[in-house]
Amino acid sequence: FNLRGKVDIHQQLGIAFRSNVKRHNEKVTKNRYVLTKIIDRILFWVHFELALRGHDEREDSLNTGVFRGLINFSAELDSSLKDHLTSATVFKGTSKEIQNDLLDCMLTVCQNHIKNEISEASFVSVIADETTDVSSICQLAVVFRYVLSNGNRLRDSGDSRIHLGMMQNL
Repeated sequence: FNLRGKVDIHQQLGIAFRSNVKRHNEKVTKNRYVLTKIIDRILFWVHFELALRGHDEREDSLNTGVFRGLINFSAELDSSLKDHLTSATVFKGTSKEIQNDLLDCMLTVCQNHIKNEISEASFVSVIADETTDVSSICQLAVVFRYVLSNGNRLRDSGDSRIHLGMMQNL
């Protein structure tokens, strides 16, 4: 059905739909880029075992911490990142909640990678050591040592803080 001189509504909706999809895809690409840059900065921080947050995380602080300083420095070199940090109203990626969520995701990826490697290993040894601090929190260090077909691997899973009450349940 076509009215004389009028564009078909299906054609108009198709154009609008394609335009919305294109805009959405551009936004997703930009957000992925920004998120990748933030994750890269966290990896830098982890590699050098630096403190993620400073004492004062406010925008006007003179010492915001290494992570915030690295993000701000990176924004000076990357106009897309700078535009995002200055214009984003919902997600900047610099809040401690976002940082913790990203760290949790990275931890899960590492743990899954180690689990996969251990499941493929012919031999595995586990070394565990714990100590309790004055606040009754156990510091537990676990080391996995295993051999894969491509050579020796040593994995240190880091430490876990466990309250004494939780330790009894283990």
